[in-house]
Amino acid sequence: MALKKKKFFGNCDEFDFLILKELRENSKISIRLLANRTGMHPNTLIQRINKLEKDGIIIKYSADLDYSKLGYDLHAIVSIRVSGQAHKRWEMISELSVIPEILALYAVTGEFDAVAIIKTKNNESLTQTLKEISKRDYVIGTHTQLVLHAYKHSYEFNPFTMFGRM
Repeated sequence: MALKKKKFFGNCDEFDFLILKELRENSKISIRLLANRTGMHPNTLIQRINKLEKDGIIIKYSADLDYSKLGYDLHAIVSIRVSGQAHKRWEMISELSVIPEILALYAVTGEFDAVAIIKTKNNESLTQTLKEISKRDYVIGTHTQLVLHAYKHSYEFNPFTMFGRM
């Protein structure tokens, strides 16, 4: 049942991808169960996980939350246009990430310069967040879209599904 040791990207092989697949599905999986699913000895598995962490492939372990059950019912996508000065210094835009309601902030190509993914409790809190974004002198305009329904969430992304259970 052993996988052939085949390199894919950098120092990662099929075993690493199988570990990543399982951890992506459930980062709380026990070492014993993960060892069983990968066919590895637990000590070898721990060494591989430690290397994936050391190499920065595994960045962190976290809990995915249902924000609506916590009262954060409004989900918005805000496109942001910035001045030419900010365009030359992306760190100016990155300081928007300190706004707590911004879940993600991306520099983008196209009509706008950045996109913020926002979660708030209601229209009033969204308005306050938009005011907080717009008070920066380098922000020259925003365009807000409300999310009505999410069909897929970022936590569902698992590019390692090609590696089935052993």
